[in-house]
Amino acid sequence: MSESIELKRTALHDWHEAHGGRMVDFAGWSLPVFYETGALAEHHGTRASVGLFDIDHMGQVEVTGSDAGAVVDRLVSSDMASLEEGSARYGLLCNEAGGVLDDVIVYRTGESTYLIVVNAGNRESDAAWIEAAVTGSDCTVVDRSADLAMMAIQGPNAVGLVDGVTDSDIGGIERFTSATIELFGTTALVGRTGYTGEDGVELFVHGGSIDVWTGLLAHAEEVGIDAMAVGLSARDSLRFEPGYPLYGHELGLDITPFEARLGWAVHLDGSDFIGKEALVAAKAAGLTRRLETLVMEDKGVPREGSTVLDADGNEIATVVSGIFAPTVDAFVANAFLPREYGEVGTALAIDIRGTAKAARVAKRPLYRSPSL
Repeated sequence: MSESIELKRTALHDWHEAHGGRMVDFAGWSLPVFYETGALAEHHGTRASVGLFDIDHMGQVEVTGSDAGAVVDRLVSSDMASLEEGSARYGLLCNEAGGVLDDVIVYRTGESTYLIVVNAGNRESDAAWIEAAVTGSDCTVVDRSADLAMMAIQGPNAVGLVDGVTDSDIGGIERFTSATIELFGTTALVGRTGYTGEDGVELFVHGGSIDVWTGLLAHAEEVGIDAMAVGLSARDSLRFEPGYPLYGHELGLDITPFEARLGWAVHLDGSDFIGKEALVAAKAAGLTRRLETLVMEDKGVPREGSTVLDADGNEIATVVSGIFAPTVDAFVANAFLPREYGEVGTALAIDIRGTAKAARVAKRPLYRSPSL
């Protein structure tokens, strides 16, 4: 009999359990997949007003020192050399072959200080990769994950909600910039970033995260803002609709940024980041496949690993993500399709439990927020 593995817990774990959170194992963490309201209500609630997300499972790695800028520019695929203090930028950590180790957001929090936010499942490997990159340089790498509690407040009323509990002007913080604020007796780095396709912020709280979480919910009730805690299920559907990737699904070591539609996050005209040579060659060779979204036309639930079929029943791809997309009221799937099948409207099928169910290539993204 195998020994059970003790899951890691965020500072909000007890609150989740006390408020009906159904806890599951996610990358070794005990996190709520949904609450009593259900994932559908949480999805629509975020799109309509504001949702609160406990994302403290994600990692934060800080790089400081006189060579920090050069090191981060070497590590990350996007243009880090031009990143101004107080700004943030999305990018990719790639290996020498151009495969994606992780996708990250980098905050330049000081003249020689960068905070790299990494995915939970890659936290240790990313930290080791970054540590190896600083060898021989004048900078230090510190895993700040245990020091900072990370949460996201997302939706059209998110900025107004946070603005109401701090003296700082949250609305004046531009997208992909950050600032330090005080709220509920603690300090936090606030970034105008998110993973839902809505406006909002992500907070990196220096202690007292439960006070911030409960304080925000209490303030929302006090001023009449519909706000709710949101679990992993709705977080997945919220990220899927605007076309945001999830590592291990739309991103991985065997997937290039160009195949994942992330060429905009690859700065080939800049410094020699790790993997650049391979990606220059990949771009020159052209794509044989690319990430596409399919919308089901027959009844059926596409699952990761399901086979995508052409009109003649030939296997052409494998589903990497499948989900119900509440905003478009349809079951949908992502797959890396051969380029000849990628035109919007192309009729295909997905094998669901041995039956070919009709699907069609859709225009991406499925959703764009009117507030962005």
